[in-house]
Amino acid sequence: MRQNKPKGIFITGTDTGVGKTLISGAIARSLVSKGIHCGVMKPVESGCRLEKNELTPSDGLYLKQAARSLDPIEQITPCRFRYPLSPYAATLEGEQGMLSLADIQKSYHQLSTNHDFLIVEGAGGLLVPLTQSHSLIDLILLLELPVLLVARSGLGTLNHTLLTLRYGTAQGITFLGVVLNRTSKKRATSEESNLKILSERTVVPIFGPFPSLGSKKDPEEQIEASCQFFEMNLELKEKIDQLL
Repeated sequence: MRQNKPKGIFITGTDTGVGKTLISGAIARSLVSKGIHCGVMKPVESGCRLEKNELTPSDGLYLKQAARSLDPIEQITPCRFRYPLSPYAATLEGEQGMLSLADIQKSYHQLSTNHDFLIVEGAGGLLVPLTQSHSLIDLILLLELPVLLVARSGLGTLNHTLLTLRYGTAQGITFLGVVLNRTSKKRATSEESNLKILSERTVVPIFGPFPSLGSKKDPEEQIEASCQFFEMNLELKEKIDQLL
């Protein structure tokens, strides 16, 4: 029997395309490689491929592979949209289906019952609209999970990161840390100063930068490489271990 309050972490970003799935997969692979029964969830995914009249969630499948999960993809990613838009914007464009936070919470509790630890990856940033009346932050608060924030390591990250931390904290989110991720092969000239300034302006721990793995085409190769970099960051690894 699991504890009443499931153990886990919610991984969100300052924006889309900052590397949430990469970091989520790295942590998942590290934990399962150590024998921890870790589950994964990408409750909402847009930009899904249409294959044989089914929407295929590439991020959800990546996390499933990273965690070596036997859970059905329908539980891992219960809400899927074809258009590469926010979920609410996709419905405004005519996509069918209703996104229900209650249904997501139900899937979350089903998964958490079967696992010792659950990694939940969000969609975009805190204020991405999921429905007409709910944003991603409402889902985070509903699940009551601590948050790991993924941000770009380069130009523009100072404002995005500090705004996200300030707003999220004001709304009741507990931030475990910020992972700076290099989203291009070339190292940004602002990378070193970004790390310094963020560390000066927030008490939330700043980790990274995570190196770019853009040249890794094979998902398994990318998962293993990212896992190695995660395990090399001893402070971040210790932060996750404290949740177990």
